[in-house]
Amino acid sequence: MENFTVWFTGLSGAGKSTLALKLERYLMEKDCNVQLLDGDIVREEIGSVFGYERTERIKMAKVLRLLAKLLNKKGITVIVAAIAPYEEIRQANRERLENYIEIFVECSIKNCIERDVKKLYQKAFRGEVENMIGVDDIYETPQNYDVKVNTSLESIEESFNKIKEYIEKILQRKGTT
Repeated sequence: MENFTVWFTGLSGAGKSTLALKLERYLMEKDCNVQLLDGDIVREEIGSVFGYERTERIKMAKVLRLLAKLLNKKGITVIVAAIAPYEEIRQANRERLENYIEIFVECSIKNCIERDVKKLYQKAFRGEVENMIGVDDIYETPQNYDVKVNTSLESIEESFNKIKEYIEKILQRKGTT
């Protein structure tokens, strides 16, 4: 196996970015050429080009997928931390990205709200933010994930160990470990 793309999907506040950062550090320690694409950071950098409606979220996912594909072609393993709320997005990822690995970061909405440092859920409940996944827009539960973790029931370390175990098998096939 050459390079791969690991896509963390889940609600805002589920722990995608935290786990993605841990995976990035782990892969760097294994001397992998790796790049993390955090959906929030990419969105921040490109400004208000894309909104939060379904069609806009799909376009944003296409941008992340294209970046991952281009980086993979240059020999870089890519980690994406982005909600990817619709099965349509995740299926397109699986079809268009070689060596695609999907990590479903499950978390109760209650825990996501408790962890919400940006207070997006509160704003959504007050009507100040529209199209909030988990509030007034649906998160379609993944059916074809490669690894599922539940950060409501597991510590970050327990969740990461599940991911690491799966990735180690990939690296062994690749001949990196």
